Amino acid sequence: MVKHLIVFNTAHAAWAQAVEAMARQARDVLSRISGVQGVSFGVAVAEAVYRYLLIVDFADAAVIDVYRSHPVHVQFANEVFRPLAVQRLTTDFRMMFEAGPPRG
Repeated sequence: MVKHLIVFNTAHAAWAQAVEAMARQARDVLSRISGVQGVSFGVAVAEAVYRYLLIVDFADAAVIDVYRSHPVHVQFANEVFRPLAVQRLTTDFRMMFEAGPPRG
């Protein structure tokens, strides 16, 4: 599995409701792309450099290129996400193991 992590901020702190609505829309829209296995959203518990987190789970690394150029992603990113998330940092991580008790 690959996790596509985006940490981001908005231009105005008062936009919390808009960010939550965008995150729900991201889940609904991006989940339609083949190879996307889930979309998660979070808010920093304490003060942090980035306030929000969006995680898109990919089945494997091959999905990265498909996702980047997929028309559904491109339209959502350009029309909904980027205008709201003015400061952002994106990184893809290949997961080595998931959380849970060690086996063995």
